[in-house]
Amino acid sequence: MELKSFISPKSKKKILLLLLVGVFALFDLSAQNSGTLKITGQVIDTSTNETVIGATVKIKNTTTGTITDDEGRFELNAPANATLVVSFIGYKSTEVTVDNKTHLSILLDEDVELLNEVVVIGYGQVKKGDTTGSLTTITPDQLNKGNQLTAEDALIGKMAGVNVIPGTGAPGDEGTIRIRMGASLSADNDPLIVIDGIPVHNTSISAINPNDIATFTVLKDASATAIYGSRASNGVIIITTKKGNANGGKPKVNYSANFSVSEVMEYLDVLSTDEFRDTFNKFSGAPDSFKLGDASTDWQKEIYRNALGTDHNLSVTGATLNVPYRVSVGYANQNGIIRENNYERYNLGLGISPQFFEKHLAFDINLKSSLENNKSISTGVIGAAAGFDPTRPVYQKNPNDIGLGYFTWMTSGTSTPISLAPSNPVADLKLSDRQNKIKRHIGNIAANYKIHGFEDLVLNVNAGFDIKSNDYTEIVPQNAPSMWTSNLQDGTGLDYFTTAENRNYLLDFYANYNKDFGAKHHFDAMAGYGWQRFWYKNTGRTHDTEGNEIKLPTGDEAELFLLSFFGRLNYSYAQKLLLTATLRSDASSRFAKEKRWGYFPSVALAYRMSEEGFMKDIKALSDLKLRLSYGQTGQQDIGTYYQHLGTYSTSYDNSRYQFGNEWITLYRPNGYDPLIKWETTSTYNVGVDYGFLNNRIYGSIDAYKRYTKDLLNNIFVPAGSNFTNIIDTNIGDMESQGVEFAISAIPFKTKDWEWSVSGNFTWNTSEITKLNTIDTDNNYMKTGSAGGTGKYLQINKVGETPNTFFLLQQAYGDDGKPLDGKYVAKDGSITSSEEDANKYVTGKSSRVPYFYGLSTKLLYKQWDFGMNGHGSFGNYVYNYQAASESFASLYSANGVSSNIMRSTLESGFTQERLYTDYFLEKGNFFKLDNITLGYSFNKLWNTSSTMRMAFSVQNVCIITNYSGIDPEVYSGIDRNVYQRPRMYTLSLNLNF
Repeated sequence: MELKSFISPKSKKKILLLLLVGVFALFDLSAQNSGTLKITGQVIDTSTNETVIGATVKIKNTTTGTITDDEGRFELNAPANATLVVSFIGYKSTEVTVDNKTHLSILLDEDVELLNEVVVIGYGQVKKGDTTGSLTTITPDQLNKGNQLTAEDALIGKMAGVNVIPGTGAPGDEGTIRIRMGASLSADNDPLIVIDGIPVHNTSISAINPNDIATFTVLKDASATAIYGSRASNGVIIITTKKGNANGGKPKVNYSANFSVSEVMEYLDVLSTDEFRDTFNKFSGAPDSFKLGDASTDWQKEIYRNALGTDHNLSVTGATLNVPYRVSVGYANQNGIIRENNYERYNLGLGISPQFFEKHLAFDINLKSSLENNKSISTGVIGAAAGFDPTRPVYQKNPNDIGLGYFTWMTSGTSTPISLAPSNPVADLKLSDRQNKIKRHIGNIAANYKIHGFEDLVLNVNAGFDIKSNDYTEIVPQNAPSMWTSNLQDGTGLDYFTTAENRNYLLDFYANYNKDFGAKHHFDAMAGYGWQRFWYKNTGRTHDTEGNEIKLPTGDEAELFLLSFFGRLNYSYAQKLLLTATLRSDASSRFAKEKRWGYFPSVALAYRMSEEGFMKDIKALSDLKLRLSYGQTGQQDIGTYYQHLGTYSTSYDNSRYQFGNEWITLYRPNGYDPLIKWETTSTYNVGVDYGFLNNRIYGSIDAYKRYTKDLLNNIFVPAGSNFTNIIDTNIGDMESQGVEFAISAIPFKTKDWEWSVSGNFTWNTSEITKLNTIDTDNNYMKTGSAGGTGKYLQINKVGETPNTFFLLQQAYGDDGKPLDGKYVAKDGSITSSEEDANKYVTGKSSRVPYFYGLSTKLLYKQWDFGMNGHGSFGNYVYNYQAASESFASLYSANGVSSNIMRSTLESGFTQERLYTDYFLEKGNFFKLDNITLGYSFNKLWNTSSTMRMAFSVQNVCIITNYSGIDPEVYSGIDRNVYQRPRMYTLSLNLNF
């Protein structure tokens, strides 16, 4: 395995360790009090009357303390009037006043808060110990988190069954979230995101300030997700934002700031200028009249840079006139490591929670607004910089100001630019002005009313909205190099503008009934109705820089309605036998009237064995719950909103008809399927929740089996059978299964030290079981576009995992090196014909079957040190960056010379060999995501004022055998990927 980072020698590690120990000693502020009492005592468990080993006993408001021995005893010097704070994992902390006593017997009560912790689920809440489905709740770790620019950064590697592939290195870029690999094929595989009770339109959560998020709850199995039936096949992520302080008191202020520097981790391995000259003379085949340039330009270093970033957040939490409130503002500004790239975000958050009529009527009002300014760049400059001739200068004067002072490829002996040449990547960055401005507002008013005299019944209403507008402009001046190779290819400048508006409105009515019958029976039920409307409108226009229209305007507008009836029943007996049943009925305007309604039931059983008498005798066991569930969920998110209707589109551009000298714009019919209906996924889940040593060790194990039928699929249809050759319809089935394991533990804890670790591991796989009306061995669907018409590297096929690579079998010589242009034929012979070669189903997919996450945190007095990492294996990546180059790339018939990657010298390929399996590589990796070292200052000017300073390194290193820069590419095709940078961050967090 190769470590793609620097690694300090062992001697340096020892020196660093000694320095840290010295710093720890320097900041050891433990008080050494004189004239104190010598106090002895014992800590006892009130429920078992047994001693508690390893409990922490500290003098309040100091760092002086000790821990109990193997008999639960302790010895401590303390002032005669001191207050001792006694704590241990799994127990409630207690305070005891010394009051001149020299011996104390201290009782600790078990803390069942972990089981009684309230978990937010769909349309209600439930105690964590009473959950029957597969769900996970995490609270973002404020100490061990690294630099989180987007909300999804907090989920990377943190949950079993949830694979978060980070966005590219472009700041603000969103990643991909997959829960249990996704249940669909061509339809949307993103999970449903619910923010403060509002199911938002998509997984675009970059607008949400990570500092405003209180918890993430991920619902994975059908029992947990079925209450959201219509869009829950791919799981649900419930985001709850921070609220006001219901306890009143003085307002609490929090200010946090991050200052960061980002750097390039690695450059694509291309030839140096001297190597290029030598290779070009040997292998280019260029005519003698063609001359290389005199410059020596490292084009990659010309487009990359060290990038600065800053992030500021301020929040005020309190209660005025007994009305809890929270107000927050945030500002982030992050430069990209590619020049001219910048991301800027403004956030405003408001939340109030008033209550009336002796708390019978309660409101929860939330508003989250954001403005994102993204100065984007074209990722094409990445490939252009890697391949641009290093003997050419960045700047060069041309006739008629062509190129505006930047080097531009010109036809030999003329003043005419070469339209098929690559554009100068530095000019593309400097001269192109791409601005993407996104405004978003998410808000809701939720009210619940406890019926007077019948408080067991609560009526709820939730009205919410998610409004987003996106304005994109791209302006390139006339005569810029790219205007000779794109647009009209005659130097005409570009002024392009497009706007997109999305509006999502929600109205839910539901009632909750909770009742205890006797001491052992608990019953709660929920029933409700939901309405949701989605609307979007897109418009675009293309002018030259003088305001003349060079393309006809474009536009699109549509709306979608979802209607829902839903209900849930929970029953528990003696808090050990638990039953949950749900039913949801959804109607989508995507489907025709007779196909509109879908019905999604679920049922789950749980048995908390740890509540049985014979299990309570096992002192080490804190919690043991068995879970079993079955349920159905639906999917309707594919294509446009009107697949079931005959619609028409305007025939712009090349689709118009000419009558005489006039081009006439007509309307043409679109393809449609009047029988399209819901895709349905059935899931079986069995799970175990466990806890040991008063939940000092806890976690879960889940196994699931999932069946998806009536796949919403984008398929080719015979010519003449519809108004298009590709339609969205229901055809195909798919099976998935997996196992998930999660564990968290505190291996040791003393008065000064605490070490916590957590980890998770997931295995899942999917197999297509039906794809066409009649499936044969030759039936498959092309997918995995590598760019360009017809360049597909993957297929979906019965018996295979989705996105399986479909490639030519490379032939090798006796020396183990690939034979240029030679492939293994179907009969086993060697052939140079791609038609006769064995283009086979490799059985290797880009979908990740195995992934895991690791996290650890070490506390020492006011110091904290944390690390996070994640990895995956079993998937494959196609190195298109290397596959697209060959010796033929050195010189083209247009008279253009280009650099190549060093790997081309190793393969010896004289022409592009795009479909060979030679470039298919394992995508296994482990990433050390971040390392953080922090120190907290307590009682700065009063007892409630604290400050923490921290230094962190993000994207520390990658351990992988992949020959490219980074194998973590969701599509599995590595092409012009904006690499993720290493980031150094200094953080400040102040509370008062």
